[in-house]
Amino acid sequence: MATYKSTKGFTVQVLADDPTVEDTVGLLYFNTTDNEFKYCRPGGVSAATWSSGGALNVAVANSGGAGTQTAALNFGGVPGVATSESYNGSSWTEGNDLNTGRSELAGSGSQTAAIAAGGLPNTAATEEYGGTSWTNGGNLNTARRRGGMAGNSSAALFFGGFPGYTAISELYDGTSWTEVGDLNDGRANVGSAGISTAAVCISGAGEPVTVNVETWNGTSWTEINNVNRGRSNGGSGGTTSTALFFGGEPAGENTEYFDGTSWSEQANLATDRYQIGRGNVGTAELGICCGGTGPAGPNPVLTATEEWVLPDVVIKTVSDS
Repeated sequence: MATYKSTKGFTVQVLADDPTVEDTVGLLYFNTTDNEFKYCRPGGVSAATWSSGGALNVAVANSGGAGTQTAALNFGGVPGVATSESYNGSSWTEGNDLNTGRSELAGSGSQTAAIAAGGLPNTAATEEYGGTSWTNGGNLNTARRRGGMAGNSSAALFFGGFPGYTAISELYDGTSWTEVGDLNDGRANVGSAGISTAAVCISGAGEPVTVNVETWNGTSWTEINNVNRGRSNGGSGGTTSTALFFGGEPAGENTEYFDGTSWSEQANLATDRYQIGRGNVGTAELGICCGGTGPAGPNPVLTATEEWVLPDVVIKTVSDS
């Protein structure tokens, strides 16, 4: 009888732990810990999933957000709190508060160069975070809330918002805001991704909720392929090449992935939610969703965090069936 070695010229590898690196795709091995034959196949977006992360210390909705999955910020929120928390990939820690407590604000940037702008009550206030504390920056020209944000504390773009489902866009140079080209479709409660010279405005509330998506090239906005499900108050993150849009109302569990051309529906959030931290947070490969308002009456404000991972490699068990 032919054996694996006589057919392939080598024996099956024996490993105590599953490999995790991309160059193991195609590997067949025996896991001595699990006592099973396994193999590695390519991962990709179809294999991406949400899993539980550490809970916020303070339940908030309509907050602002910034950073990455392993170094995130969440700040402000209902009912106009100034609370600011940082995430290390496992747990949230309360830090120095915003100078102006507010909800429905927008955020973007990193844990060492974040920006927060706008909010309720209707404000033009901007704050910058340098890793320890928040300092006041230059005010928006048009006070508003529920807008989108891309960039960081030295170069940011703020777009859309309420009242009036506005199309106004403003550019920040680290000191002051300047009005630039308007969105083609005025709206509020949008998703956002990217940087100040290459941003994405995703869906949001208009007259009615829109499926429209637009990209910014540093000068003007251009409409591109729509999301599959229009939503308001969803979470988002990424770039103009790859982005993630999740939660929101309606379809509060829905997740969509952008590959630079079109949107595809992917694995749902475990918890339906809307009024998620507004801003550009995480990436399309490593996303993060925290806080928000849940669907169960009477619409509780949440502390739950979920993490999205798009794996390079997926480990599968060899079956005898």
